[in-house]
Amino acid sequence: MKIQYFHKFCICGTFIGNNRDHERKGDVQLSAEIKKSISDTVILVIEDDSSIRNAINTLLSRKGYTVIEANHGREGLAILEDFGVDLVITDIFMPNMDGLEVIRNIRKKNKELRVIAISGGGQMHLTESLRWAAAFGADKTLNKPIKHTELLDAVEALTMGNSSDE
Repeated sequence: MKIQYFHKFCICGTFIGNNRDHERKGDVQLSAEIKKSISDTVILVIEDDSSIRNAINTLLSRKGYTVIEANHGREGLAILEDFGVDLVITDIFMPNMDGLEVIRNIRKKNKELRVIAISGGGQMHLTESLRWAAAFGADKTLNKPIKHTELLDAVEALTMGNSSDE
């Protein structure tokens, strides 16, 4: 299931206006029917390139994961304040807050949350950026372009045993 995040408004597959059928949690609202359809494993994808973000979302959604999207690091951290997620997949080079800073912020608050860092290189050499991501606390690093099987294997390995009921 694809979930888009509208900070200060709602989280939903399609925009849902303010009505009494929503439950508030912080600045975000969840409709009752969306809450019922959320799978056990929730993955936050933080990626500024919409085509890559959509491709990851589609791949993971088809495998039964619930995916929440963020366009940049600050938006991703705001989502983490409002929702419990099982895994974060973050790009390294993004505007408004890069992935290294995202990983550092996650590790300050939650040492257990699993993180996959992805990068195509950007300004830093590819291996250097991913090495820094691992040093900052990423559990797994992947080069772009990402092979579907490689991403799915990493997600499965890092989310094994996760459940929203735990």
